[in-house]
Amino acid sequence: MLNNIDLDQVKQYEAEIKADDNEALFTTKMTGTWQFDENGPQFTASAKTDNGPVEFALTHPNFEKLGNYPSPMAYGLFWICGCASATFMTAAAKNGIKIDNLTTDIEADLDYHAQFKLGDQPLVGAYRVTFNVTSEQATDEQIQMLKDAAYNGCMALYTVKTAVPLTVAAKRV
Repeated sequence: MLNNIDLDQVKQYEAEIKADDNEALFTTKMTGTWQFDENGPQFTASAKTDNGPVEFALTHPNFEKLGNYPSPMAYGLFWICGCASATFMTAAAKNGIKIDNLTTDIEADLDYHAQFKLGDQPLVGAYRVTFNVTSEQATDEQIQMLKDAAYNGCMALYTVKTAVPLTVAAKRV
């Protein structure tokens, strides 16, 4: 274990992929439900963990106040930040680089014109991610290598920087 990364598990999974290329492929799924109780969250979903499901709840901001639950954008920023940080730290652990502290900043430039049909500007203009690294061991070059590993290996960053095919459907049930 290095940097709170289970290297044995990482190496085992990498070996499984090398032995069978199909081990790298899977489809992840989540189903959420819109809630109608005005005193609770607007949307809920759960994610499986080894310790049982974890519940997610959100409320879309009403533009006058934050609400009692995180916004969808907060979860999106958390996904990007968390995935990028995990990929950064996994690369550090795989390279034997001890990181003493890592905080990750993310900023997103949002534009609500299109959502209100007041223009056709992009809804998101840009994202900026900054890794703030403390390490007595890592060189500046190694920190840049870890940043590159996150940029090139994080699925969230990949999704943001690449045109990923998207299918959206609506069906009566």
